[in-house]
Amino acid sequence: MVESKYGRGTIFSLDVDHREYWITAKHIVSGAKHPPYGSVTSRSVALRILDPTAEGEQWLPVSFSVIDPGNDIDIVVLAPPELVLRNPLPSVATGSEGLALGGDCEFLGFPYGGGWRAQISGVSLWLPYVKHCTVSTFAVGEPRIWVLDGINNPGFSGGPVIIKTGLEQRIIAVVSGYLTEPTDVIPAAAGKLSPTKTSPKAKRPAERPKGTVNLNSGFIIAFDIKYAIDAINKNPAGPLRKAN
Repeated sequence: MVESKYGRGTIFSLDVDHREYWITAKHIVSGAKHPPYGSVTSRSVALRILDPTAEGEQWLPVSFSVIDPGNDIDIVVLAPPELVLRNPLPSVATGSEGLALGGDCEFLGFPYGGGWRAQISGVSLWLPYVKHCTVSTFAVGEPRIWVLDGINNPGFSGGPVIIKTGLEQRIIAVVSGYLTEPTDVIPAAAGKLSPTKTSPKAKRPAERPKGTVNLNSGFIIAFDIKYAIDAINKNPAGPLRKAN
């Protein structure tokens, strides 16, 4: 889980060429509520990362250097001044090549600013939620956006979209948000009464005019992970991790 002055979201790390990078959604850093997401103009940003081993909510403050993958790409790459993870697991492979439409995928994150506690090898950890999705389609041209069929919730922004398992597991994209759809609603009666057709003495609540509310459509928007990897390769930053 990551926290900025604009709220909470999800962040994950990758080691590329022996350097540690952190990746999340740009709007968590910039505060943009909807596209276009623009660019991050500041060279550094102060964030807090949830300490996964802490019993309660304890946060690690980090001032990251910013690597912006491009205008309106809802991904930002962050390089810490010193290594945050001292003993990281090997990074998951990345790339969406050969991804099949209709294929299964999962996305990880901390919905509504919360995670869950797990006991792993005697250690209590904060872990993200995992939700299932399928690949619905992708946007033709640039930017490369994947549309996924699944229910996203606030807080998953910045989380990784993953396919397959084990040694074949890959991160294909970064969660940006979800599409909404307007749905008609009839608000509760305001207390006014009107006679029925069958009896002028009988009363019933008068309906107020319909309104609309935006609901989750079940379509998730995710930006291809290639934007993060390309930005890292063009602008390597941060300390090198020493070989064991």
